[in-house]
Amino acid sequence: MQTETIDGTVVSAAVQRATSKVTVYSEIVFRLADGSERRMDKVAVAPGVAEALQPGSRGRFYAYKAIDHKGIIAARTQGGHAAFVMPSGNERIMLMAAIVGSAYFIVMLMTRGGLSLLALALGVLGGFAYHSYRKLRIESRARYDADSGYAAASLARSEPSTAGEVKST
Repeated sequence: MQTETIDGTVVSAAVQRATSKVTVYSEIVFRLADGSERRMDKVAVAPGVAEALQPGSRGRFYAYKAIDHKGIIAARTQGGHAAFVMPSGNERIMLMAAIVGSAYFIVMLMTRGGLSLLALALGVLGGFAYHSYRKLRIESRARYDADSGYAAASLARSEPSTAGEVKST
């Protein structure tokens, strides 16, 4: 799992579907300062962050790529909009899978004396995935908080000279 910071302007954002908890974009295109474009396909975004994804919005956008999906979790625009919303549904599902798998494994071991490999696999993989999602959420929040001066600094500049950088970790 990785996070990425995109400094640029939203060129287009095509909504595929929207609910009260998530907006899924079929495509989002950013124009970077060097004139190149950064295109993201099938992107999930929480409503608080989706408000900043209007064509013409310039700022810093925080994207992530997880095991099975990708999205934009935060935005700081030069217009003053700042939002961080990390979806936690998969994190909770993996925690439940780890708990249920581990509990079932222990029950099977104590009552039947046998091993349930399915329960063991569910517990181990659920625990690993939960840890990965949690780590991504904590690191993403720390990165967003560390950039708290970005909006004020970008508003103070008349010509954003560092916009357009794409940084990956």
